[in-house]
Amino acid sequence: MFCVALLSPLSHAVKVENLYRASFPVADQTPQSRDKLAAAGLTRVIVRASGAREIPDSEQLRSVLAQANRYMQQFSYENAEEGYVVNLDYAKSAVDTLLRKLDLPIWPDKRPQVLLWLAQDDFQQRQMLNVAEQELLLEAVQQVEAERALPISLPVMDLDDRLAFPVAQAWSLNEQSLMAASSRYQSDVAVLGRLSITGSGQWLASWLLVDRGKLQLFDGRAASAEELVQDGLNQVADYLAAQHAIVASPVDSKPHFMQLDNISDFKSYRKVLDYLNGLAMVRYAEPDLVLADQLRLRLFIDGQLQQLVDAIALDKVLQANQAIAEASQQGVLYYQLPETQLPQTQPTQMDNVLQPLAPQGESSSSAEEGASLIPGIAEQAVGTSDGSENSVGLTDAAAIDASQRPRPPQ
Repeated sequence: MFCVALLSPLSHAVKVENLYRASFPVADQTPQSRDKLAAAGLTRVIVRASGAREIPDSEQLRSVLAQANRYMQQFSYENAEEGYVVNLDYAKSAVDTLLRKLDLPIWPDKRPQVLLWLAQDDFQQRQMLNVAEQELLLEAVQQVEAERALPISLPVMDLDDRLAFPVAQAWSLNEQSLMAASSRYQSDVAVLGRLSITGSGQWLASWLLVDRGKLQLFDGRAASAEELVQDGLNQVADYLAAQHAIVASPVDSKPHFMQLDNISDFKSYRKVLDYLNGLAMVRYAEPDLVLADQLRLRLFIDGQLQQLVDAIALDKVLQANQAIAEASQQGVLYYQLPETQLPQTQPTQMDNVLQPLAPQGESSSSAEEGASLIPGIAEQAVGTSDGSENSVGLTDAAAIDASQRPRPPQ
């Protein structure tokens, strides 16, 4: 289950737990009551995993929902105040395959942390709301968080927050004040909602969303403040899903290239490959060139190249800069292992994997300077063919002319 958290400083993107789970209250633990929920549970999981607020109806979808039990991996029960809560867990691989068949995107479980600020004018006073103390509003936020698998957190609204973000600045939708107040928490996305009620009892809202310096403005209206907040947060989820959800690319799509520096031993080489292959949108990453302490990889991905850059940035292990944008236009991404993570006499564990590297110009290094491949990699790549853990799948073709440094592919 989801629980909106008071966000402490130094927050970051979070991994959504139990993304492929749907939970329902039930009166008993009989198979009959559980089976009746299988289709509704799968529908919820499709919404959560795809980022789509509504699923287009189709004959294929109806056929799938009629056999929803086939997608269920396991179930469990929890005690509740009245009866039980049943947790239905669906198989990730089966659901992802289904999403592709339905032409729906896949939104990976590493998602931006949304910091929510609310200001309200109810005729009596204009104030910044501490949502954690507003029971009905908090329930509304938690419902969207659970249904859309959207990590939402709240500022603590202590004296520092109130001084940093006065209600007058919030009411004017001042983006500089929003960004300054949110910087304390280092959230990925900051959202401000300005709520007001009309003389007829209708609620109106204006919303400001700041995502990595990009601004989005949108409005809403509803019969209650709770419905208004839910509508606004659903629009936030729609926007973020459009940015980060991955649409499968054709199998024969062309690769992208990434060049890395400071790959000085086999452990750092393996670390980089494991990291990239672990990203949801990377189908696979393979070596294209290994030379001295440089490594160039071919990346086959689903989705857009910018989504790959965004996915890596969400890990907070690199900082995007203009060099990356320029390199992307050339068809190559440039990164390096952080200097502080490089092995000294012994390889050390690396918490951070990559950081940006400005594209390098062509080097005039001699053949002698570039003649040695990464110690341990060349031997394991060419000399190991038994499929063991140390084999990295390189062939003799990877040992290119050592008199030249890697160049971006044409």
